[in-house]
Amino acid sequence: MRCHVGGAIFVCFEGVEGSGKTTQAQILQDRLNAENYKSVMVREPGTTPLGQHLRDYLKSSQPLSSKAELLLFAAARAELVGTTIKPNLDAGISIIADRFEASSMAYQGFGRKLSKKMITALNNYVTNEIHPDLTILLDLQTDEEMKRIGLQLPLSMALDGEQTVGRIDKENQRRFEDLPTNFHKRVRSGFLDLAEKSQDSWVVLDARLTIDELAEQVWNAVSLCFDKVNAKLAKINVN
Repeated sequence: MRCHVGGAIFVCFEGVEGSGKTTQAQILQDRLNAENYKSVMVREPGTTPLGQHLRDYLKSSQPLSSKAELLLFAAARAELVGTTIKPNLDAGISIIADRFEASSMAYQGFGRKLSKKMITALNNYVTNEIHPDLTILLDLQTDEEMKRIGLQLPLSMALDGEQTVGRIDKENQRRFEDLPTNFHKRVRSGFLDLAEKSQDSWVVLDARLTIDELAEQVWNAVSLCFDKVNAKLAKINVN
């Protein structure tokens, strides 16, 4: 079990494309700063030089097998944990993550239909079993997700094989948004399944709420997380 140095916590935002994770993560960091909490915001993949390099490749138009995709995300995560997440938590600085290990399970496990047992083992290995204290799932129904990302797909597109050939957007980047509706439904189902199995550390919020409404609910959940961690530390100090 990780020791919460200085009461620092690890908060992760998860959700499907267009759910507003990045916006809420930034709002949370701004509020933490205003409340004099030290925090660092990270994103997956990205943040580290290796993570950014892998992010660029993952978003390129290069065909990529599902297993290779999983392993590239895992490599970025291992580097992020080793160079940024663990050092900051050890220094008493809270972490706000825009995606983490749950995204691999939702996208590669449920979406790509890779072995969930294998993904769990891989996640535990690359994270050194450092897991978020709080995961905030911004839940969005698939039809609303499609509207938000303006997705239009040919009916012939499918995921029968491992090769993925994506839409090329204005930045010449491939994204998960280019995949069929059934893929996105499986991903959402995966996130909800993970939340159901980890109710003690997950909170599910309605991503259809306004930005301000969501931000307030996020803050309430984060405040409760700080309270739980501080209570745990107080109990340890008494003993």
